Amino acid sequence: MAYFPVLIDWTDVPVLVAGGGQIALHKAELLSGYGAKVTVVAREACDELHSLPVTLLERDVTGEDAEDKALVVDATGSAEAEAVLSAVCKARGIPYNCTGHGSACTAIFPAVHRSGRTMVAVSSIGASPAASAWLRDRLAGQVPEEMDEILDAMADLRPVSRKLFSEQPVRRIFLHRCLDLMLREKRSITEEEREEIARTLAEEQEI
Repeated sequence: MAYFPVLIDWTDVPVLVAGGGQIALHKAELLSGYGAKVTVVAREACDELHSLPVTLLERDVTGEDAEDKALVVDATGSAEAEAVLSAVCKARGIPYNCTGHGSACTAIFPAVHRSGRTMVAVSSIGASPAASAWLRDRLAGQVPEEMDEILDAMADLRPVSRKLFSEQPVRRIFLHRCLDLMLREKRSITEEEREEIARTLAEEQEI
C-alpha cells in the first residue's frame, strides 16, 4: 500500500476503538488526548478505560459500531472482528487500523513526540514499532529547546514576508534566512535583524 503521512485535526471527530486491553487503552488515550470523540466497545474493559473521557460500551463489537466513524481502531486481536470491521471500513472508505493481523490495515499510527508546536512522527510502515520509537527518540533529541520560540517567530514572519515581497520564491529565501539565523543563535529574531535580511535580499533581487 502507498501510505502518505498527513496531520488531521481530530477535535470532536468520532472514532471507534474496539477492544478492552492495554493496546486499546493506549489508542483510546492517544486519540481522546487529541480531542477525538472516542467510543470504546469491548466485552471486557480494563479498569483504566473506565476513567478515560470516552463512551464505553461493554459488549461485543459489531459492524454497525463502525458505520458513522471517521476512524476505526481494531485492538481486539480477533480475526472475526477484523473481518467484520475491515469490511465495513472498506465499503464506506473509513481508515482502518488493526493491531492484530494487520492484513486489512489502511491506517498506521506513527511513533510520536510532541512538544508545543513541534511534532516528530516516525513510521516503519508497520514493520517494527520498536524501530519507529527508536528513531523518534533520537530525532526528538535533536530538536532545540528554543524551537517553540523560533516557531512562534516564524509564524509571525509569514504575513510579514507577503508584505515585503510579492514573489513566492523570494519570500521563501527570506524566511529561510530568518530561520537559519534563529537556529544558529538559538533565539528569536530581532526587528533590526529581520529588516537587515529583507534589505539585503531586496538589493540582491535588483542586481
